[in-house]
Amino acid sequence: MKNIALVSGFLLLAACAAPVVQMYEGPTLAPSQQVLVRVEQRGRTFASERVDIEQVDGKPTLGTGEGILSAATGAQGVYMLPGKHTLQLRYRGPGGARVTAHLWLVAEAGVSYLVKGAQMGDGVKIWIEDEKTGQPVGGVRGSPDEPK
Repeated sequence: MKNIALVSGFLLLAACAAPVVQMYEGPTLAPSQQVLVRVEQRGRTFASERVDIEQVDGKPTLGTGEGILSAATGAQGVYMLPGKHTLQLRYRGPGGARVTAHLWLVAEAGVSYLVKGAQMGDGVKIWIEDEKTGQPVGGVRGSPDEPK
């Protein structure tokens, strides 16, 4: 009986966590050959604040029915190939705040990036940082500084 409760607890935790998804075809590459973009967690789920990675280059990160138990609209992390990518990000926060952002990123092999989101005054800011340096990278899709 104790084992059943333990297994049920693990299944519940697994169902509540949105996945980390490989967004390229073929075998999984070594960390030095791919890119990881993940959402900063810092207790956001319990603070009723979260960011989901809904799409990468127009391709959904979750299949139909995935994320239902966790109320996720996208993955919490994605593995991608190096290069320029566009990400559709969805912020949900206190008071029912909902914002969708379309950002671009030129990702380098072996580098990890963090997606961050926060309410600031009457608005919401969503951005991407190099996880190691903490420096903002990329920008808003369609902005003058976006590489072609």
